Amino acid sequence: MLLDLQTGVRAYQFVVDRLDDRRREQYPEGRQAYEDDWTAAHDLEKSYAEAVHAQDHDTAEHLLQKLMSLAAPWRNHPHHPDNDTEGGRQSDGTVPGGRP
Repeated sequence: MLLDLQTGVRAYQFVVDRLDDRRREQYPEGRQAYEDDWTAAHDLEKSYAEAVHAQDHDTAEHLLQKLMSLAAPWRNHPHHPDNDTEGGRQSDGTVPGGRP
């Protein structure tokens, strides 16, 4: 995977979308777990973006791996970040700024 800001955003958005699905299924019992997981994903994506901006590739790669670990339960989902198309980008018209 490319170590750029869009990679982190795609992985983060995927995790947040799946967490939102989970929250709807488990609410209200799952609300606190959802908020904890969302905060963890958000903090990882923010730190990843900072590492990419600082050109700290080792830290960026480590943080991306942690973010991808959060995405692992949904590996078979069609929008999982590992299912990127040619060129390292996923075609998804539902993502703002994404390619149709």
